[in-house]
Amino acid sequence: MGTDLTAVADSAKALYNLGRYSEALEKYQSIYASQAENDVLCYNMGNCFARMGELGEAKVFFERALIYAPNNTDAQHNLDWINLRLTDALVAPKEELLQWIGQWERSILSTEGWTFLAWVFLAATMVLLVLRRTKNRSLNWRWPLTTTVLAFILLGMSYLSIPKIKTAVVVERNSYGYSEPSSNSKRLVLLSEGSAGTILGTNNSWVYVELGDGRLAWFKGAEWEALLPPKD
Repeated sequence: MGTDLTAVADSAKALYNLGRYSEALEKYQSIYASQAENDVLCYNMGNCFARMGELGEAKVFFERALIYAPNNTDAQHNLDWINLRLTDALVAPKEELLQWIGQWERSILSTEGWTFLAWVFLAATMVLLVLRRTKNRSLNWRWPLTTTVLAFILLGMSYLSIPKIKTAVVVERNSYGYSEPSSNSKRLVLLSEGSAGTILGTNNSWVYVELGDGRLAWFKGAEWEALLPPKD
């Protein structure tokens, strides 16, 4: 964080320690747009929402912290605490294999870290090719080939580590699911706060969601929040 952002975060922490959770949250929200992938910021915002009794929102931000830092044990502990209290919440469908691989990769290195390693190996390839051409023609061609292959493997890992999660969470007390994107259509299901699902599509202010038990329904988008914040 820059100096100004750090000052705001410190001010928010001080307010939180004084029990002024809504004011602390406002401070954190003021810097969130530029720090959306900061797991510590997501964790702190989750704590504010939890203290304010907004457990659905708290779950979203603890989940976000774990997307960007799967080894954040504090966020995992607090998420487990939240889930114990959201006893009626429906869980999301299981993760796809590629999502699991991406999460595993992020537990080792960030996306930027994998990309940096790829560029290091590409630079090594260039150095080896220059050496082979100008100073050491006996240099085995397998060395630049190996570094090139490793660079492309690392680029692939970098791409897979980019979060592509489509999960969203109910952040209101309840959310009705309908057969069509209209409140006049048939009600199919009633979900409680903290329930999760996979967003399959949208229609104006409605989201089409697959639930963990396989059911499909349209919900009002304002009652749900995606784990991955939209990109500007």
